[in-house]
Amino acid sequence: MFQRLGKIVGRAPLVVVLAWFLLAIVAAVTAPEWSLVTLDGEFVFLPEDSPSRRAEELYREAFPPPDVGASDQENEVAVAVQQDPLGSNIVLVVRRTHEIGTGLHPEDKEFVEDVLKPELETIAARTSVGYEFTPVDEAPELPPDERIIKGIWTFTDRKIGPLLDSEDGLSTLVVVELRTEFLDRGNTLVVARVEDLIDRLNQPRTPDAPKIPTGLEVKLSGSATVGRDMLRAEHISASRTEAATKLLVIVLLLIIYRAPLLAAIPLLTVGMAVNISISLLRIMAGWGWVGLFTGLEVYVTIVVYGAGVDYCLFLIARYKEELDGGASFDEAIARSIDRVGIALATSAGTSICGIGMMMFAQFGKFQQAGFAISFGLFVVLCCALTFTAALMRLCGRWAFWPDIRRERLSADDGWVPASTWTSFLADKRWLERGWERMAQLVSSRPGTIFLLTFAAMLPLAVVGVATHDHLSYGLLSDLPQNEPSVRGAAAVQQHFPAGVTGISTVLIRHDDLDLTPATGERLAGELTDVLEARADELGIVDIRSQANPLGLADSAREYLRSVGRRVAQRVAIRAQAARTYSSPRGPQEGKVARLDLVLAVDPFSRDSIQRLSRVHDAIRDALPAIASSLGESLPDDFAESAEIFMLGPTASVRDIKAVTDHDRMVIDILVVVAVYLVLVALLGRPAICAYLIVTVVFSFLVAMGATYLVFQAIDGEAFAGLDWKIPIFLFTLLIAMGEDYNILLMARVQEEQQTHGPVKGVLVALSRTGSIISSCGIIMAGTFSSLMTGTLRGMVQMGFALTFGVLLDTFVIRPILVPAYLVLLHRGRFGVLGRWLGARPEEIEPQMPGELTEREPSAAVGGVPGFEGADD
Repeated sequence: MFQRLGKIVGRAPLVVVLAWFLLAIVAAVTAPEWSLVTLDGEFVFLPEDSPSRRAEELYREAFPPPDVGASDQENEVAVAVQQDPLGSNIVLVVRRTHEIGTGLHPEDKEFVEDVLKPELETIAARTSVGYEFTPVDEAPELPPDERIIKGIWTFTDRKIGPLLDSEDGLSTLVVVELRTEFLDRGNTLVVARVEDLIDRLNQPRTPDAPKIPTGLEVKLSGSATVGRDMLRAEHISASRTEAATKLLVIVLLLIIYRAPLLAAIPLLTVGMAVNISISLLRIMAGWGWVGLFTGLEVYVTIVVYGAGVDYCLFLIARYKEELDGGASFDEAIARSIDRVGIALATSAGTSICGIGMMMFAQFGKFQQAGFAISFGLFVVLCCALTFTAALMRLCGRWAFWPDIRRERLSADDGWVPASTWTSFLADKRWLERGWERMAQLVSSRPGTIFLLTFAAMLPLAVVGVATHDHLSYGLLSDLPQNEPSVRGAAAVQQHFPAGVTGISTVLIRHDDLDLTPATGERLAGELTDVLEARADELGIVDIRSQANPLGLADSAREYLRSVGRRVAQRVAIRAQAARTYSSPRGPQEGKVARLDLVLAVDPFSRDSIQRLSRVHDAIRDALPAIASSLGESLPDDFAESAEIFMLGPTASVRDIKAVTDHDRMVIDILVVVAVYLVLVALLGRPAICAYLIVTVVFSFLVAMGATYLVFQAIDGEAFAGLDWKIPIFLFTLLIAMGEDYNILLMARVQEEQQTHGPVKGVLVALSRTGSIISSCGIIMAGTFSSLMTGTLRGMVQMGFALTFGVLLDTFVIRPILVPAYLVLLHRGRFGVLGRWLGARPEEIEPQMPGELTEREPSAAVGGVPGFEGADD
């Protein structure tokens, strides 16, 4: 197959190049826009049967939007207490930063009501879903059903006003409720217009324009603001990463080859492969065949660039080797594809099979990444074997400019450039001698080197094991600290409980439940009493229910007492509370009771996940006593059959943790099994293949430990843990792609052992593959390091972890742990265990007296004089 492919490429290189360009053009023209076929966010990728997704569906059924034509009273909605947990909001934090202790001034309240709120109402009337900023003054007024804002709430609202003022009196909130989810790209316009409003109030454009009173500060927060900042940071990170990747690849290729055209060929190949891959993925997503998430193109680009350049390097290296042997250009191309094709296909197949195992994950992002990255690797493999070879053939002798060569050249003609490193390094053979020296050390002291290397890495591996579950699920902790939403959240948390930015909703459902206003209020009262009694233990700072629609704060209770003597207002509040906290209509009418909880901690933190689980258990434990207390008001089997659902950001994060924990276990097993089977099929040595798997798993643990310690040191007390996506991506990529280098080494080991014997074959293979594998490892690590140019903390951590892991595989695992183990194995140092570890009796080479010493020169390894050694 590869022999025939080589002949075709050698005979018709122009046709091959034009075919690839035609495919790229057609795919790019017919593919839909990336933004039109991708999904944003995290929670939308949870499985449909996850608890929080089921809770969302129940909420939609139990609390549907008001019917068209309903009375104004029925259409009243209160945010903060009665906010829609499926929507999002923009929160403006109005606070006095000077004169601490004096509270907000009367003119501050007037500013909110007379200036800020009317300006926001103008934005509401003229803003729909939008993606690019345009001034609000230039926009026409929209019909109510086209507006993205569905409500604006301030301290003057008669139902929830007390909740929007802080207990210290220094701050008040203005809440802008949106119809869209918080990570919807359509929020971009409305957030930008509110941001522009704050800027105009801070710096009036005319002397008579309204402005923020002196000493008053307005900060922007809310879930929609966080979502906008996340999407913007992802876009910036993607752009920076792509540019940095291309720049790094160009620089590294020029350093390696010092031949511009020869460096440009791999760059053109991977650029072609990336563009075709992403275009075809967009086409398949448009047809509904695959799903894609925003930001996936970054990972496809990085992996395809790193792997694709490696494939090109091996092909070019073999091409040079054939030319050095006297082959013509056509012959060299055909032989290179024939002899390297199977190795590259096997190497790529290992990565594709390993990464493809992510498609068995439950979390949608992992599924999509598994397919998209594997597809990109397949495309770049095909591109490297055909497009790269065709370009080299078309360039002919000019590919090596400024070192122009003839059609045929003997190795004795002294042709340089370096086939593995820069020319000045090649002249002195520094790099080759370095790897030969490493082979000498492995030969002379394999046991000592093995144990010292293992001992040096073991502490980091222990840290990796101990901290594998110390992960961060926070959105704010992933953003740069200068983002508006981060500064706004910090301002909110100075005056309000941290959990107010992400309220948790509890839904209690029973098929035979029939909640009348009186029953709903009694049930809510009993549940509130139980949770309030354990509030400190459970970490709850406020509970809002039908019995306490404004929560437990002193100001809220004082407000309810103040209206207690006004019968009409009291009746209106109770009626609104019943509609809000007991399912009012639809298929779940009267079957669902609702509570809103404000926790004391960040809703995205690990602590909030644990607290929410304890709240769930506390409610479940309290149901028998509540059912007994309410008697005939509840079904007989209420305590046993009632379902408890959790809704909100903390519940969704808890589901992400549960799902991804499961995915990590399943995918880790599948990746290891898939890669192991490919290794066994290629090498045919099950025990040795098992050791190769163990080495890369060990390097994964070391990389995890190193990454944890580095970012803990950088972030200090603010360190919330590694991003939750790192373990599964790092494990999959390191196992699947890290084994490439082991495959290339072991394939050469088997080849050299046929000529030099078991032990010397290992050493010769190490010295002869060291330079090319080092070059590939450096380029792969360089492409991964470009992730660190992004603004998202999780992406920076991912870039460091992958870079460290690849360099560890390239310069420690492959040249030390693998060869040292093989030398020990083939010298019989494991005794009777050797046969179980992969040694065959005919391969055991006990060291003979005087063998491999440094006293007399010989050609022990690779023909290098003076390379001797003695076993320890």
